[in-house]
Amino acid sequence: MYKIVVDRSHALLRLDMHGMLSRADADQLVADLIAQITAARLPSYVMIIDVSRCPVQAQDMIAAMGDHLTKMKNARALAIVTGTTLVRLQVRRIFNQPFTRFTTSYDDALAWVVSGIEPDGATTA
Repeated sequence: MYKIVVDRSHALLRLDMHGMLSRADADQLVADLIAQITAARLPSYVMIIDVSRCPVQAQDMIAAMGDHLTKMKNARALAIVTGTTLVRLQVRRIFNQPFTRFTTSYDDALAWVVSGIEPDGATTA
């Protein structure tokens, strides 16, 4: 359902998701994510969430993820790699922080969170 990878050299968390997740899965995912952040001793971090292999999710799972992720206050940049337009529209509703960008590739996501390069190629100020 998901895989979490921590790259301490970039203070980067990568969350790869696939398939349908239940609310219980969402709760466990966030608990695992917080445990990884704590274990890595990251006071702040950037994050890439790849949902390109996920279908549209149940509304209760999306609501749970939105509730959990708003409590993660130490993120500096967030990139969401999406697949279909419907999935992109669904996740846009819960990820509305000014430091969030939506991309279609991991490379664009990495460029945003590490270097501040906008997904369309423009560099942020």
